[in-house]
Amino acid sequence: MMQEHLPKDKDPNEAQEWGWTIQDFLTENFWYLLAILVLLGLFFFARYRWNVRNSRKHKN
Repeated sequence: MMQEHLPKDKDPNEAQEWGWTIQDFLTENFWYLLAILVLLGLFFFARYRWNVRNSRKHKN
């Protein structure tokens, strides 16, 4: 997708091509991304504990 206001003789940089950079995205959405990571951590921890608890029941 070529944008008309960009010069044709050189490739656009990341900000010109996409309208944002990875660094901008991470800094603007830091708390959202952190919350998602915490929720994923809780989910996997709960699943692990559930498996441990169930494996003890079936051993007896």
